[in-house]
Amino acid sequence: MDYEYLPNRVIICIDMKAFFASVSCVIRRLDPLKTKLAVVGDTKRSGSVVLAATPLLKKEGIKTGSRLFEIPKRKDIHVVNPSMERYIKASNYISSLVLQYVAPEDFHAYSIDELFIDATASLHLFARTPEELAHKIINEIYRKTRLTATAGIGPNLLLAKVSLDHEAKNSPTGVAYWRYEDIPFKLWSIHPMKDFWGISSATERRLNRLGIHSIKELALSSVEMIRKEFGVLGEEIHQHANGIDFSRISDVYIPSSRSFGKSQILFRDYTNRKEVELLLLELLDDVCFRLRMHQVVAQTIHLSIGYSKQTGGGFSRQKKMGRASNLSQDIFPYCLTILHTFDSGMPIRSIGISLSNTSIEEEEKMSLFEDIDQRERAYALAKTIDDIRLRYGKNSVLRASSYLEHSTARYRNGLLGGHKA
Repeated sequence: MDYEYLPNRVIICIDMKAFFASVSCVIRRLDPLKTKLAVVGDTKRSGSVVLAATPLLKKEGIKTGSRLFEIPKRKDIHVVNPSMERYIKASNYISSLVLQYVAPEDFHAYSIDELFIDATASLHLFARTPEELAHKIINEIYRKTRLTATAGIGPNLLLAKVSLDHEAKNSPTGVAYWRYEDIPFKLWSIHPMKDFWGISSATERRLNRLGIHSIKELALSSVEMIRKEFGVLGEEIHQHANGIDFSRISDVYIPSSRSFGKSQILFRDYTNRKEVELLLLELLDDVCFRLRMHQVVAQTIHLSIGYSKQTGGGFSRQKKMGRASNLSQDIFPYCLTILHTFDSGMPIRSIGISLSNTSIEEEEKMSLFEDIDQRERAYALAKTIDDIRLRYGKNSVLRASSYLEHSTARYRNGLLGGHKA
């Protein structure tokens, strides 16, 4: 493979080590590297999932996905609830520190604890080498937050990410730099293949059926054969196996139409359909609120229902409405139509609603057969309620039904990112 004409930029992927657990340590004046601490979804539920654990606790076998009842009950182990508001503030502050080194268009937040920067244009202003710049950023983050970061560097986004995951995170220096000439020795040695970024267990099994059992074999295989099996995705994973990635941080993708949705895994099985209807309405209110905040209306509704673990199954159906809207009163009847048409009556454990086929609010078409004044009053009322909720919190204005025992709105409104704020 001739890499001479491929992108050769300075891409740095920065990851915060055990981010949730480390922030929880720092706010308690504990050293994340010397403390055994686990962040769990809810400390009052024994089956609650571990969201993060400090490195010392991971050495005892407790990691993300473990359960609360698996954590030994010892004085030297701290078990805490998540603090999503603090995590978000910490993430935003770290982003502000990193943005001192690159322009906004050369910055991409990959997740709350991981980000990419393209330092090609600004490297010479701060350091002589990419490694020096990475260490400078990592040291500043630690000095100002007491949080540890690691960094992977590469000539493109793929190699920066893979060098982070497969070397930097386990390196004493916390920094790794993979160049094109390292591909045969480092990239091709990743095993099993599902550990390679972008290859799932299912993809690995399909590749195995083609006689491909390593990243090297994938890289040296016929691209036509891979494309025939996987379509356009096949060409991409073949390029990735050769360390090739043409994507750029500055290439911003703006979708022509957005979708807005929300889902919920319920605390118990719901058999009473009137209770389920209330939960659907509460979710719909949240999604419509987001539509109005973005000043758009939607015309297609997608409803997903998951049944109890004991029965399994569920359904997922969508329906196009007669007119686009962002008002619950317009959309809710369509939700009920889908529910009553496809529901088998089994106990329900999860629900989800998404609204798509969006357009700008001002472009909504009025019907000749409706009361325009009444519709404008409905919009005005919705916007007034939105303003109150924005100013005083989501629980400041609620439906009367949200005070019923089976309602979940008040509890969900106290969450941030699905967890306790």
